[in-house]
Amino acid sequence: MAGRLERPVVVGVAGRGEGDPALEWAARTAARTGTGLVVVHASEPEVLAARMAGGEGVAVSAVLELEEETVAELRGYVDALAERLGVSAQLDTSRGSPVAAVLAHQDDAALLVVGTGRRSGVEEFLLGSTSLGVAAHARRPVAVVNPGVDVDALTHGQIGLGVDGSDDSARAARAALALADLTGSSVTALTTWFLEVVDGYVVTEPDSPEWAAVERRHAQRIVRALQPAVEAYPQVPVDWEVRRGPVVPTLLEAAKGWDALVVGSRGRGAVRGRLLGSVSQRLMRAAPCPVIVSRAA
Repeated sequence: MAGRLERPVVVGVAGRGEGDPALEWAARTAARTGTGLVVVHASEPEVLAARMAGGEGVAVSAVLELEEETVAELRGYVDALAERLGVSAQLDTSRGSPVAAVLAHQDDAALLVVGTGRRSGVEEFLLGSTSLGVAAHARRPVAVVNPGVDVDALTHGQIGLGVDGSDDSARAARAALALADLTGSSVTALTTWFLEVVDGYVVTEPDSPEWAAVERRHAQRIVRALQPAVEAYPQVPVDWEVRRGPVVPTLLEAAKGWDALVVGSRGRGAVRGRLLGSVSQRLMRAAPCPVIVSRAA
């Protein structure tokens, strides 16, 4: 173990726990960083009943009975998981908004972890989701683990960092190097570009001076974003790369070799839960590794 966290890892769990990659990753991260695990499970029986009803009525009492069974199984699973990994774990259950329940723990947490549901894009936009709501409103870094992440395959020893030159990039760099320091990993910072115009012409020739100038400009962007974090964590091996390509597909391809991808939030506007940066949202849904959205280091 390379480092130790003083505060616990907090993970939101919707179901019974078994087969939940977010819970598994959170527990392993807690074990690896020498801290405790807090599992948060919240439900809104009236909302669940309405969604389950379809064309027929579903009694809230029936939903509550099902919820009691779910909590009992989750408790047993968390106990077994804690014993298997040698971590201290506690289960916090409540009635109400899952987003609010997870965020209620953020002041005492080192990291918040959530999974993503399997809703359609339209439903997620209209209703919001726990992962999106937590990532948009948290004051702590939030790791989002989608259902397609194979936790057993995250053995690369490398943390990825998406850099876009914003203030968010500098905060994300700090979070990426902090995580790498805790887990004994290295960091690869990546920035992308696709369509660049120089002197009125689209840059398309790799051997041209214009292409080289664009690459230098983006390299300088990475160096600026990394500098404060590198000064804070000089012992962490750091590499950087500039790639040409659309930002989301390029990052998703690179993430196949990373154990986590750290990005800034880039949220805009008043309704932050719906307007978390579009790049962050798309990465959260499709990345082959956990995506850590950082508003703070």
